[in-house]
Amino acid sequence: MDWGKPKTPTRARRDPERAAWKPKQPEELGLKSVSSLMSWVGNDVVDLQHSGLHGKLENHRFLKRVFTKSEQSVIARAGESDIELWCLWACKEAAFKAFSKILPTPPAFIHSAFEVSWARMTQEESMSIRAGNVVYEGLSVSVSVNLSVGVLHAFAWTGPLNEPTKGAPPAELYHDLARLDEPGAPWSASYPELLEELTSEERTGVHSRESAAVRIGVRGSIANTLNVAQDHLQVIRPQGPSGRGHPLLLLDGKPSGIDISISHHGCWIGWAFLVTDND
Repeated sequence: MDWGKPKTPTRARRDPERAAWKPKQPEELGLKSVSSLMSWVGNDVVDLQHSGLHGKLENHRFLKRVFTKSEQSVIARAGESDIELWCLWACKEAAFKAFSKILPTPPAFIHSAFEVSWARMTQEESMSIRAGNVVYEGLSVSVSVNLSVGVLHAFAWTGPLNEPTKGAPPAELYHDLARLDEPGAPWSASYPELLEELTSEERTGVHSRESAAVRIGVRGSIANTLNVAQDHLQVIRPQGPSGRGHPLLLLDGKPSGIDISISHHGCWIGWAFLVTDND
């Protein structure tokens, strides 16, 4: 199949404003920082038009199970409580993915154990951006969520962006979001066609058309960002101690050192990756 030139994205989005924003350091909040380790990223996508999201505001058992009392108060006070709910949810999901990469044993995903607090909210044309922290058992990671019409995209990362910390190289956060049905896009092909574009190692971690599509998307995005050919890249899911591990980017069959996170929900796929100076 001839993919041609991808319609979008030609290059993943880099966030200079997000990189320049410096949240309070965990030590200032009385927390232990994980940012002195390697830079890791998690992301989550929520299709706000998905039918499975309806009615959660009235489901009090769901609210108590997923959100802390403080978060429930934030939801109740919000002008658009349903949007607030899913922004908090997505940040918890993204943070869980990041924490799972840095802790010796992946944490049990008890949503209410991951508490979100906002530090700032800004508006950029049609996009709203919220940023803050997620705390889990005294550890803190930075989070941000981009809210557009009908969809939101959350990221969590360890370490300051674009500045070295305790000997670790600085990292840049790149991300993108796409509709599965985007005309002419490589990821909008049929499931069998998408599988043809993946290696046998990649296919072992694929469980749906969406799962295949997001791999095509992140591979193309990284290839364009780093100016390398896509056929040098693979996205695999190596076996971990408790099943499949987190996605791993290979460059010429070897770990690339670029941490990635992929996500899909409803009509949307999204990804994020961190590039350090020594990549």
